[in-house]
Amino acid sequence: MPASAAPPRLPAEDALVSNEEASLESKVIGQLPALIAGFDLNRRYIYCNAAYREWFGLDPQSLIGRRFEEVVGDAVYQIAKPYVQQALAGNDANFEGSFVYNHGPTRHVNVHYSPQRNDNGQVTGYVSLTVDVSRQRTAEQRLRELTAELEAKVEARTQELHQTLEALQATVQSAPDTVLVLDASGKTINANPAAQRLFGLPPEQLIGQPLSAFLPVADVEEFSEFFEESKRASPAIRSIAPRESMLRHASGSLIPIEVAIGVSPRLDHFTAFIRDISRRRGLETELMRVAVDERRHIAQDLHDSLCQEISAVHFAVVALAQRLKSGQSTEAETTRKIGLMVEETLDHARHIAHGLGPVMEEGDDLVRALRRLARTTEDLCKLPCSMQSNGQFSDVDRDVGTQLYFIAQEALNNALRHAHASRIDIELSREKNEVVLRVSDNGSGFHPSVESSGRGLRFMRYRAAGVSGSLRLRNRQAEGTELECRVPLVS
Repeated sequence: MPASAAPPRLPAEDALVSNEEASLESKVIGQLPALIAGFDLNRRYIYCNAAYREWFGLDPQSLIGRRFEEVVGDAVYQIAKPYVQQALAGNDANFEGSFVYNHGPTRHVNVHYSPQRNDNGQVTGYVSLTVDVSRQRTAEQRLRELTAELEAKVEARTQELHQTLEALQATVQSAPDTVLVLDASGKTINANPAAQRLFGLPPEQLIGQPLSAFLPVADVEEFSEFFEESKRASPAIRSIAPRESMLRHASGSLIPIEVAIGVSPRLDHFTAFIRDISRRRGLETELMRVAVDERRHIAQDLHDSLCQEISAVHFAVVALAQRLKSGQSTEAETTRKIGLMVEETLDHARHIAHGLGPVMEEGDDLVRALRRLARTTEDLCKLPCSMQSNGQFSDVDRDVGTQLYFIAQEALNNALRHAHASRIDIELSREKNEVVLRVSDNGSGFHPSVESSGRGLRFMRYRAAGVSGSLRLRNRQAEGTELECRVPLVS
């Protein structure tokens, strides 16, 4: 069945609904905080809501029939007059400003006028909506002031940062040491002018190239480990101890350098500070040469004077023991024991003399000196110590041989004192154009932090660097430690 149509409403019902809607509308308008008013053609109030009481302390009913300018004051009316005329002419009008009312405080308001028409479309007056926007405008003004203040501070701070950056750039650009900015892979991002003196290349030609590309092949692995260690360094540390290496100049010559890596965790960049230590190396080499000469002089003095004198005493004591023995003296045995003690002292003095000044007049003397060092270690420490050589070493410079001997001596001391080794092996070989010394043991190994802090290891590095060599210490796969020193035959 089709749905039945709703019965038509009676005129009384329509009137009731209309009255209810008007009552609800009147309540809503009356409760609004904004001023709502209706005016006739003569600007007389025909309606105003309860907000007039809150704004001006006036009873809304008392305003009915009064002119607009009587209530708000002539100053406000003169401002609103052209907009009132616009509304009475049949057009909407909107304006905003601060007004000093006759009643109540000064307010910043937004005003909207709309024309009111009869059924024939004729304008019979206008409706006014006035909203107090004082707080909003005050907040907006404060926001503008704060924004301007913040912009001024940002501009000042930006200027300070620009000045700091310019000062930093000027410092880096004028620095006598080379400064490279590296990315996480070790490639160069930027370089200061000092890099040209060190590398022999314009800074722009270094961009995109890793620093390791300019190092000798033997130093690349160690530098890579050093760079990775720097990347893992705690932000509180910022950098780890500098490392020494050799850098290949564009001309092909090798330059001794010291490298420190600075870490910038937020930027993921790393700064390499590279210093040419040629002059320092020269001074260290000269100092070591003077020290070696002095040790050689002391050893020669021990051999020529003290050892000879002890030897003479030894012969005298032996002769006396023989005479006493032939005379059947009771002191013969005592004298013989004194002779043995003097002989032992003489051997000890000779060991000291050989240790202070090994004979290095020819390259092959290095092999004999190392073998003697191995035998002495076996005799004194009562542990196996072997020495093997591979090749001829007659063309090895005396200074190179002397430094290699002292490096081996220090390596033996470290193995005995720190690694607690029970076996030590010394190997001397030739590999292409290098002399290679290896000292290995079966001890407890070493911790990487010891490598940069041990005084003995620093001395060994200085000795190797003094003859243009490189030195590396590493843990063996099985157990123990291996020290390797490589020295080029032609610097």
